[in-house]
Amino acid sequence: MKSKYWLFSRSIDLWVLFLPVWICWVVAFLLPESTLHADLSVWVFVLIIIGIDVSHVWSTIFRTYLDKEEFQNHRKLLIFAPIIAFALSYLLASASFMLFWRCLAYVAVFHFIKQQYGFMRIYKARSGDFRKKIISDNLAIYLSMLFPVFYWHINLNREFAWFVSGDFIQPELSRSIVEIINLVGIIAYFAILTYWMTEEIIYARKTSHKLPIGKILWILTTAGNWYIGIVYFNSDLVFTITNVVAHGLPYFALIIFYQNGKARLLHRKSIFSNIYQTALIVIGLVLVLAFTEEYLWDALVYRENETLFSSILQYPFELPAFHWQVIALALLSVPQITHYIVDGYIWKGNSTNPHLKDILLK
Repeated sequence: MKSKYWLFSRSIDLWVLFLPVWICWVVAFLLPESTLHADLSVWVFVLIIIGIDVSHVWSTIFRTYLDKEEFQNHRKLLIFAPIIAFALSYLLASASFMLFWRCLAYVAVFHFIKQQYGFMRIYKARSGDFRKKIISDNLAIYLSMLFPVFYWHINLNREFAWFVSGDFIQPELSRSIVEIINLVGIIAYFAILTYWMTEEIIYARKTSHKLPIGKILWILTTAGNWYIGIVYFNSDLVFTITNVVAHGLPYFALIIFYQNGKARLLHRKSIFSNIYQTALIVIGLVLVLAFTEEYLWDALVYRENETLFSSILQYPFELPAFHWQVIALALLSVPQITHYIVDGYIWKGNSTNPHLKDILLK
């Protein structure tokens, strides 16, 4: 039974949105030090990067380009977003590959933060709790992510990067100043989140309002995930799995739930009428697209996973000259940047998304 305190349903949320993230934490604490600090294995690259990270970007097409009604509702956006993405990518990459990756890293961080915020807002709307509080839900969700990112910026010893090494701007501060900031920041971080949680519990006990478990789990899981992945562990492996799983799987669930919910709402007989069929179609197509994209990235730009890809399909040419690499980088970045751009519009509850509230909030 769907409850207004959950996003999809209690069982779906626990099994799809929360449990995979919690399992990542358990794995992180159980792994030996040698594994934590080793290079990412080919299986992590295939399952996490291709299977979730790149694939979830492509899943946006089911909410946009492959849906005739949605395409008409966002026609100008969907036509011009890829053009803008290519032009900006080409200009930045022509100037410097590092400049391109640095700009993209900050856009990606913004996108990841806004997704967590967006899910929180849905949970909040379902719970119907819009009272004023000393520590607002907005502050709690933003703090849960912004402090770990700030910590990353001032601690130069992180063994991971968002895209490429050095993509974040990192000022050089004395070790003593960094340690003081770390101590004060971590204490304030947990104190604020604890106060927010305490306020939720006290309000629920004093009133007849039920404790919004979905919203609380979402904010606390977000906080725990970003803290564990960035602050607590200094491991590329832990950062990768915690970051990608917590972002990609909820997005997959949202796309699948929306397409299936739209078919049911409009009483349409379509390929999306069955939730399991919807999941199979979405995941199957995007996996093919994601693998193809990563093959082209490796063949045209980086050659970092040639052993994996050439074992399936040999590269027919040598790595192209710099100018052609720039063009390839700009073209291959279009899906990801377009995803970042359109995501800011297709989930807004306005006239261009007439079915959104009925599907997500009822």
